Amino acid sequence: MKIRIALILIFSMCLNLIQAQTPSTIDLSDWDGLEFYKLDGKWDFYWNQLITNRREATQAPVQVEVPHDWSKISIDGEQLPDFGYATYAVRLIIPKDKPPAGMLITHAFSAYNVMVNDSLIYESGVVGKSKQGYKGYREPKVVSFREFKTDTLDVVIQVSNYHHTNAGLYYSLEVGDANRLIKVLRTNQGLSLFLAGAFFITGFILIAFSAAYRHLSLPVPFYALFSLSMMYRLIGTDYYPLHAMLNTLNFDLAICLEYLSGYAASLFGGLFVFTLYPNQTNVWFKRVFLAITIANIILVLVTPSVFFTSILRYYLIFMILSGGVFLYTVIKAKIDKEPTSSYLISAFLVLVLWVVVQTLDFLNIYGNHFGLRVVLLTIAVILANLALFKTFVMRMDILTKSRAEMEYQKSRQTMLSLISHEIKMPVATLQMNMEMIKRSSERPEKFAKVKDKIVDLSLSSVESIKRMLHDFIYFMTLNQTASDKIDFEELAQFVEENWNLQVFAQADPNFESTRFATDKMTLKYIMNTLIGNALKFSRQNDAPAEIHLNQKGNELIIEVRDYGVGISEEQLQSLGTNQSKVDENQEITGMGFYLAKDLTERLGHKLWITSRGSEGTSVFISMKSI
Repeated sequence: MKIRIALILIFSMCLNLIQAQTPSTIDLSDWDGLEFYKLDGKWDFYWNQLITNRREATQAPVQVEVPHDWSKISIDGEQLPDFGYATYAVRLIIPKDKPPAGMLITHAFSAYNVMVNDSLIYESGVVGKSKQGYKGYREPKVVSFREFKTDTLDVVIQVSNYHHTNAGLYYSLEVGDANRLIKVLRTNQGLSLFLAGAFFITGFILIAFSAAYRHLSLPVPFYALFSLSMMYRLIGTDYYPLHAMLNTLNFDLAICLEYLSGYAASLFGGLFVFTLYPNQTNVWFKRVFLAITIANIILVLVTPSVFFTSILRYYLIFMILSGGVFLYTVIKAKIDKEPTSSYLISAFLVLVLWVVVQTLDFLNIYGNHFGLRVVLLTIAVILANLALFKTFVMRMDILTKSRAEMEYQKSRQTMLSLISHEIKMPVATLQMNMEMIKRSSERPEKFAKVKDKIVDLSLSSVESIKRMLHDFIYFMTLNQTASDKIDFEELAQFVEENWNLQVFAQADPNFESTRFATDKMTLKYIMNTLIGNALKFSRQNDAPAEIHLNQKGNELIIEVRDYGVGISEEQLQSLGTNQSKVDENQEITGMGFYLAKDLTERLGHKLWITSRGSEGTSVFISMKSI
């Protein structure tokens, strides 16, 4: 009996020894040289050992399924920590008559060495047995097996991790034609750079856009910052094109920026929706979203990387739920007739799908879906930019109409104020004349002497009231837009046909065909006001008023020049404002000139006055070519 037990023990020990010496093997002898194979399966795992070959092992390996996270497995009943070091080993059988093979390593957390048949062929960072002797680095790499002329390759990968919550060979490794693998890697990095460029351009343009249109200063900058955050997210994650260009980038800084960019994109994207649709935003959801996102940003800044990398998975799940709320908010805004676009609804739907796929990839569920994420993000960028353009055009149109309405109401109020001010004098004159007529029965002989003057003053007052009402009605009903296009000769003919004044015209021979946009009817009203003032304040012995037309390149200047009583410097400061006052000793004051100046600006022209002292006044209208 004792002999039987001893034999069984000896047999078991020999069997374990044989198994320990038999390496885990992945047979690719059927490889056709075209397809890519994932090296998923059983690998030998040497915990707390950094060996270059199996002969150096001090303890027998355990077999693990790669890809995996070593912190999720137990050895001898003890759960492995996130931090530490280990060696992975597998034997590959690859046919020699195929194209030179290579192996694509996208991620190995967080520093690793690759050895094949006892030869070191690649180092990523510095593998160490302590944090002091270790240096993390992350860049996808294709290692070539070109130099090995055998069909049997013993692949050994040393890994150490002191940064990330994920540890070891967390993602699949692929074997295939080395040149094609390099091409795929460069293509994926190029796609990341392309999308990052799209986000950068969008962010840069929108920052300039928000500076130009400050009434949209909240939604636009937030989307711009979202775009810039996504830009870094694309070049600093996945295939890490930034690390490929800057291989000296500090790893601690890189991993911090990687996570900050993700949280920042969420923060600014959320603020964009909250400020774009404040009436549809749920206040409590807004507070919870901002609190959780800002808290995660703070944790990235103040806690060790192993902690803040461990909570991202929970935040991604939170973002999936939040994406649904954002989508509901945009749909509600559409129902409530807010300025929005169906493109924006579609963009948010695609972004929610992208977050779902991103979460699955981060958790390494069903493999890597980089191509799908690129397609989804590209569609989202296109839809979002179309939506933003359409939404902001709609908002700008509403704001423009609102401003135009406010300006109209302001102008109307100003005109009413001016009329109420200026109409007091003719009304007072009429009232005084009526009182004099009423009392004329008591002293008929005195009334006979002043009746002609009373009639003249009354008629003058009635004419003043009629003129004011005419100005007001004209101002309120006219569509003052530059709808006519005339050249210099047509304008000179227009002036000569409408006003019996001497016209001095000087055209620019180099710009004879230049045309100017105006409205003849409105321009006629403006000129009538200016010429009327010029004639009104010209004395009998003064030289007659004149009209000067002068073209200088693309600018045409109309001057109404009189030789009347002139205007003081003090009055020049208030002309053209609603504070202009009627003064019978000064030219061009009151409502008429205010209206003329306002109509001139509505046509896109400029109007200004130059006083020549006692020699008279010149009023200029400047028109730009189209």
